[in-house]
Amino acid sequence: MGTETESLTVRLKGFCHMLSFRCGFSVAGLITKQLKQHAMSHKQIFYSDKYDDDKFEYRHVMLPKDIAKRVPKTHLMSETEWRNLGVQQSQGWVHYMIHQPEPHILLFRRPLPQSQ
Repeated sequence: MGTETESLTVRLKGFCHMLSFRCGFSVAGLITKQLKQHAMSHKQIFYSDKYDDDKFEYRHVMLPKDIAKRVPKTHLMSETEWRNLGVQQSQGWVHYMIHQPEPHILLFRRPLPQSQ
């Protein structure tokens, strides 16, 4: 797990220990397990190599099932939406198409830099 997740785990364990003492049951194990599953899901996101045509650079991102079920079916996602799913890529990428047979594969593109 990354440092940010480890830090969150330590803080949550402290909180859960206090909660366990007050409530009489342990939630630390459950939360730690959920954090680990969350971290593993994000490691399972697959990023294709980039490819291009004369106007755009493209890539596709394949999501694991547990994340794919949170992809909206009614619209293309904003950058905030796909980042909230755990997709990590540089700025400028746009979710431009939904491929209905494979909704777990997100299709992205961004304009190629203009030649001077």
